[in-house]
Amino acid sequence: MNTTTSPAAKIRKSALCSALLLAFSTQAQQAPATGTAELDAEKKIEKIEVTGSRLKGVDMEGANPLQVFTADELINKGYDNVASFLRDLPQAASAGTFTENGNVGGSDGTPPGAAGVSLRGLGSSSTLVLVNGRRVAVDSFSNGFDAFVNVNAIPMAAIERIDVLTDGAASVYGSDAIAGVINFILKKDYEGQEISAMYGDDTADSDFSRQNFTYTGGFATENSNTTLVLDYFKRDALMNTDRPIDVTFLSSTRVTIDGKDYAEPWCGSATSNGGTRCQYDYVMERAIQPDSKNLGATLNHIYRLGGDKELFVEAMYQQNSGHSYDSAGSFDLRVPGTLSSVPQWARDIDAKNGSAGTIRIRSRYPEVRMQQYDSNSYRLLAGLRGETTLFGSSDSWRWETAATIGKSDNEVLHTSGYYNLDRVAAATASGQFNPFNLGRDTKPEVLTSLRELAPRVGESDVKSWDFNLSGQLGELPAGPISAVFGGEWRSEDIFDRPALVAQQGLVSTLGASDAAADRTQYAGYAEFNLPLTEQLDAITALRYDHYSDFGGDTNPKISLRYKATDDVILRASWSTGFRAPSLSELGAGTSLGSNYIDCGSGKPYNGLCGSFGAQAGELEFDQETLGNRGLDAESSEAWNAGVSWNLTDDFNITLDYWRYEHTDIVDVDANTTLKACLAGTAPTVTSEAALNGAFGCVKDAGGDLVFLRTGFFNVGAQETDGIDAKIKYGFDSSAGRFNLTLAGTRTLSYERQLTADDPAEDLLGKLSGASEIARPEFVGDAAVDWELQDWNASLSAHFISSLGDGDFKFDNETVKSWLTLNASVGYNITDKQDIQFAVRNLTDKEPPYASSPTNGYASSIHDWLGRNWTLRYTVKF
Repeated sequence: MNTTTSPAAKIRKSALCSALLLAFSTQAQQAPATGTAELDAEKKIEKIEVTGSRLKGVDMEGANPLQVFTADELINKGYDNVASFLRDLPQAASAGTFTENGNVGGSDGTPPGAAGVSLRGLGSSSTLVLVNGRRVAVDSFSNGFDAFVNVNAIPMAAIERIDVLTDGAASVYGSDAIAGVINFILKKDYEGQEISAMYGDDTADSDFSRQNFTYTGGFATENSNTTLVLDYFKRDALMNTDRPIDVTFLSSTRVTIDGKDYAEPWCGSATSNGGTRCQYDYVMERAIQPDSKNLGATLNHIYRLGGDKELFVEAMYQQNSGHSYDSAGSFDLRVPGTLSSVPQWARDIDAKNGSAGTIRIRSRYPEVRMQQYDSNSYRLLAGLRGETTLFGSSDSWRWETAATIGKSDNEVLHTSGYYNLDRVAAATASGQFNPFNLGRDTKPEVLTSLRELAPRVGESDVKSWDFNLSGQLGELPAGPISAVFGGEWRSEDIFDRPALVAQQGLVSTLGASDAAADRTQYAGYAEFNLPLTEQLDAITALRYDHYSDFGGDTNPKISLRYKATDDVILRASWSTGFRAPSLSELGAGTSLGSNYIDCGSGKPYNGLCGSFGAQAGELEFDQETLGNRGLDAESSEAWNAGVSWNLTDDFNITLDYWRYEHTDIVDVDANTTLKACLAGTAPTVTSEAALNGAFGCVKDAGGDLVFLRTGFFNVGAQETDGIDAKIKYGFDSSAGRFNLTLAGTRTLSYERQLTADDPAEDLLGKLSGASEIARPEFVGDAAVDWELQDWNASLSAHFISSLGDGDFKFDNETVKSWLTLNASVGYNITDKQDIQFAVRNLTDKEPPYASSPTNGYASSIHDWLGRNWTLRYTVKF
């Protein structure tokens, strides 16, 4: 059972923290005027629930740092998918946000065809993704071991707006909302028919074409409305060979005969190591962005039953398919010098000592590795809402309840470049597979027989039921107390099942381990808006979540909003949060690898070193990593403070200070088990079988550690803080209406501690780790929008500050800042027809050079897409 701070203690602490935060003179961002206008219009129909609070019909202006982005804003900036927009979002342009850009389809831990978002760089598993305010199924494949919602499964054409809450929200929404919430609001209450067609390409010689066709239909009766959106999107692949990539590392191949290395003739003069190896450029075989084909449909139905009751139904289906690409896999084979496939040049060298020996070939297979993915996501929701009176009061209370089922299933086939190792060995021995000359002399039908599809399948299911009741609970001298009470129940089931042949390690360059887990969860919550004075409001929330696999957690939040004048609002908030261990972390199957420890006097693990370790000074051992069903929840605290100043009706400035402390982070940690073996709290035995499935150590007869079984533990911590700023100004002139926007995020600190025994590492402003994760100090956007009669245009800029080069840098210290421009122009041909032309990366700016990544740029925040354009035509009828 989880041990947590009591609710009373957390609430006492919240009052103190909120009072301190109110002293700051900064304030979190509020929704743009366009979003506010939309909400005002909808209030005529129903009381609105704003992202970040479940209170309905309450003026929440300034209470939460909420930003609203409409679908038109995304189109005007030339975005054709959700993932690209989120990657550029200043609050999300950091560690944990990932797209298909530059990834190698599973080889770097990223599932092919997937994309996830991470606010504040705290990780994709610490950002909650909602659709219409409710949860959706996480992807059945994890990103490494991080659970995430695949935002590629949300069709951009169906989106009405995107709400971005950059504040801790576990007290409102539960687990995963440590860094905030991304809420996709889909189209509803639409009337009429609309068809939109888009075509795009880049301006280079390559074929990076994109097509999009969308149908939107709204069907209304006196008592109902049905909105249907159908969407088709197709994108061609863009390969590294299509751009002048700066390759920073070349691999090599070699043939070893009688203990001496030789370069093969195929590479000519492109050799290394004194001419003994062939240089091999594996980077150019990868993709900048792979091909994809997506088909989606969403439906929203509302039926008014009468008596203030309403039935609502939502359905969403998305089918994505495509490929991912990686370089040809490597092999290490030995053949007798007398084998028929040995070329004459190698025979001649081998014969110099008078006899034929064994020849070793360390080279590459003849095919680029390619995976084909097919993913399907489903979501179906049905609910009722209405009004009632309670406690004899004449005031009505709003109630709502809904049931949801969701599913995400994936299949990956390894269609090229992955081979069955047993069949490769047999074909090599018989001379059918020729390992020389990069295997290119092997007959196509032989290669076909060696391939191993090794299907990987996964499924994630979620079922939920929720209810809430909101209304006025009483009166304070300054006004009514608004309240909402509610509860949720949820069931989750997930599995990731690679082919058995892959789990057995019998597929070339393909590691795999299975995962399977399930759980149930229930929660209860309450939220109140308390008008303390005419100028000061307090919004308080408290939520309890209970999970069947680790226990319960209680999280409070308090926000203060002070209206200093009609034009100036100060606000502050404090909250705690948590993230339940993901099902992938709880149910991960066996993953095999190796590790080592230092031996000798004063070394922390010398007690696990025997005779060999004492002699060698270090000890290498086999390591097995498993899921850990004893994990606890991660926990966090979030602070936010800010100011909003409306200088005029058209001129607004907002400023936010934010801070997060994230502890008990789940990670694989061998050290925890090694220490337990030394302390006697984990078994130290002489055989794997004697461990009986437990984490522990195995020693050989000489007292040396030879095997370690370990897994996930709550060991890590990270802290970050920074400032968000936004300026919006609009004015009318004889040349039309102009709207100017400046927005940016300045991260002040970011420190990560892998375990309690490790020092905190400053990761801000640099590339770090094997995946070259970027954490820029500053990311900013600027835009000018213009409208005049039937014309509109937009010019925007996106800026990423400079970074320190990565851990593997060799001829470069600084990755320069990057500024890209985007533009669009649109024309309303008639009241029912319009056309729009958009260009991204208007000046065709190349990404800045980075020596540490092998492709020469930081693909997590920069891209090599170059200048690309889209032309969109829309007709309504």
